[in-house]
Amino acid sequence: MRSQLARHVLRRLLASEAPSTLHPPPHPPLPSFIPSHPRFRTCPLRSRAARAPQRRAFIKLFQKPPRALKDLDTEPGYETLLQYRATKNDSLRPPPRADLVKAWQEFFAHKAQYGRVVNSTQAVCALDVLQRLSSQPADHRGISMGMQLSEDDLRTARECLTKPPRDNSRGHLELSRALYAEIKRRGADDPKDFYTLLAALAQYGQALEARDLVLDYYQRMKDKEPDAVRLKHFIPVIRGLAWEGRESELLELVSEAKKAGMEYDPTLHGIMTTFFAQRDNVGETKLWFNKPISKDYPPAATTYYEILKFAMRNDQQKWAMDIYQNLITRLESGPLRGHKSCWDTSLQWAVLLLGKGIDHVEHMVKVALEHTQDKPNSQPNIGTMNSLIKIAIDMDDPYLAERFIALSRKMGFEPNYKTYMLQLEYRIRANDLDGAFAAYQSLQEQEDATKDKELPVLNSFIRAMCSAPNPNHERVLDVTSYLEQRRVMLEPETVVSICMAFLKNDETYEVIDTLSLHTVHYSLAERYMVRKAFVNYCLDKKNSTARVWDAYSLLRQFFPEVESGDRVAIMDSFFDRRRADMASHVFGHMRSHGNPTLRPTLETYVRFLEGIGRCPDEESLKNVHNMLKMDTAIQLNTQLYNALMIGYIACSSPYRALDFWMEITTSPEGPSYATLEIVFRAYEVTPYGDGLANELWEKIKRMDVEVPENVYSAYAATLAAHGNLTDAKILLEKMDNVVGKQPDHHTLGIVFNALPSQEMKDQLDCWAKEEYPREWAALKEKYGRKRNEDGLMIFKVRRPWKA
Repeated sequence: MRSQLARHVLRRLLASEAPSTLHPPPHPPLPSFIPSHPRFRTCPLRSRAARAPQRRAFIKLFQKPPRALKDLDTEPGYETLLQYRATKNDSLRPPPRADLVKAWQEFFAHKAQYGRVVNSTQAVCALDVLQRLSSQPADHRGISMGMQLSEDDLRTARECLTKPPRDNSRGHLELSRALYAEIKRRGADDPKDFYTLLAALAQYGQALEARDLVLDYYQRMKDKEPDAVRLKHFIPVIRGLAWEGRESELLELVSEAKKAGMEYDPTLHGIMTTFFAQRDNVGETKLWFNKPISKDYPPAATTYYEILKFAMRNDQQKWAMDIYQNLITRLESGPLRGHKSCWDTSLQWAVLLLGKGIDHVEHMVKVALEHTQDKPNSQPNIGTMNSLIKIAIDMDDPYLAERFIALSRKMGFEPNYKTYMLQLEYRIRANDLDGAFAAYQSLQEQEDATKDKELPVLNSFIRAMCSAPNPNHERVLDVTSYLEQRRVMLEPETVVSICMAFLKNDETYEVIDTLSLHTVHYSLAERYMVRKAFVNYCLDKKNSTARVWDAYSLLRQFFPEVESGDRVAIMDSFFDRRRADMASHVFGHMRSHGNPTLRPTLETYVRFLEGIGRCPDEESLKNVHNMLKMDTAIQLNTQLYNALMIGYIACSSPYRALDFWMEITTSPEGPSYATLEIVFRAYEVTPYGDGLANELWEKIKRMDVEVPENVYSAYAATLAAHGNLTDAKILLEKMDNVVGKQPDHHTLGIVFNALPSQEMKDQLDCWAKEEYPREWAALKEKYGRKRNEDGLMIFKVRRPWKA
């Protein structure tokens, strides 16, 4: 498959050559680089004045400068990685080796500097480049000349892979394996390299493989490394088995580790206790929690919290109360007095387990301050209050969270970045967007850098503002600018929310900026999420045609990989909007696409021509017909000839349509039932077409061809259209003998609409009431009436075209 992403994603996608919202331009947009200034809804050539009006240049002195668009935020080196994958897929000459090495170094150095996640597509591209560079290894002289990656380059990339991607992690797993294999091949591996490999395997769903490796490593390095170094390799594997839910393998490996001398420290205690607590296994949870921890360490704060939630879920409050009383006793008597996390835990349990209020919590904080006067690092601080606010958030009690913030100020604890993040979170949950924005403004004043784990809160805030009935676009831009300054990448769902909100407000430039800054950093799966939202926006009939065209223009420019099915659906939607000109431009963009798999197929041509049947436009029909003549990949068959007949009949060119009928009659495939219906409908609008229709009908009878209902109805309508009311009545009366069923209300409606005079319509009305009273009554009940272009009354009966 040809990689269009490599060719288009890093172009300067700043604007779209969009046709007018009322009349598209006579020529499709050029597929070259995009001009620096976007032109949306430009005035079509045919609607311009013949002479340009006079203009006074000095007036421009008082005009605002044009809106400046933001540059495409590309990551250094990524373009070369993409280019290599594209050339590999297309069997073309790859970039020079030195360029690949430089691109690798720049790309992963940038990732490490800004702490950005390597997405799944980037991992796959990097793996291809690593395999290329490893297939022809260079010596130390080659490394110094920039022809080979150094061990530091490999380890930098390895560290960047520790953050999991949002979607498929298969590429991260394979790249981690390949990096360790290359380091080991060079003989430069150390225990940290192996530990990182085990962590990657456990993190990305291969804990069983990691288990086998760590057991083999422990035995193999028994006399080469200290026990402490070897035993620490068990922890990531144990954590991976717990994460994958492999209980029997987990217990077996923990048993092996304990036999080897591993201590039951707070880390292992937390993993095992949490594993069973999250599965509501009461017996095992109590067993592992009550096991004594080495060196009399207390359980970790996270373990205490998991146990508390477990007790509340499983009606184990009495058991939890014993744990709490033991904790308080040890805090007051001395053994745990120096552990700040235990003081924080006691406050959390008092709120969640005992239901204590603010006054009691304030008293407990004062007691903790008194007991830790000689240990400043163990005293309650703003981190303590943040943990209580988190408890209130988990309880879904924003009022309690606000009181904790007030208490922190009363106690002299100055709120920090984390405090305002938590405040922002619970105010979003309470749908208090004004209060959330106030918290965000306070957050801006903090000097702490944005942490990855806190980004979901800001993303949720943006999405909440965008989903409001009347979004405050200025506030949305304020938050996005704040994150942009910190080089933070928004989540795909957030980008979708921003784009949809600004599209509905006709803020096209803001949409362009958002897409330019973020979509180039997304994996294929993440890009799919964003482009699918644009496709759905284009297909939403509630959106105006002007906005849909703008959305499609952005979709085409920023996402050249849009699937053919989505393009065809958008084309059909423009036909439904009675904009065949826009549909023809969508078709033209497919026809000129660089990827052959996205170009129109025979079925696409048929869909377009069927669309012309329900929304006639002669210029669009001729444009696509000319494309068909030049398309060497399409072989004309009966279905495509049928579609061409439909298009020309709808555009009032029945004689041209009948030329295709002659082509069908002389082709090896011959006509289909759909062909016969279309030909009769061509005769319906052809002068003296009733004679030609009779000749064809006689031929059908001589050949003893089984006639379906739609063909029979089309023949009856043809006779009626030429004023042969009597013959049409006879056909309707004989329909049961020929087709096997009497005419229904749809057939009667077709014949009635085809009659050329009101007098004939009145005659058919009286006749049908007597001969087919039930069907005629159903016709009048189901379909409304309107006047056609000749002023005659007709039923609103649809006659869809089908090739």
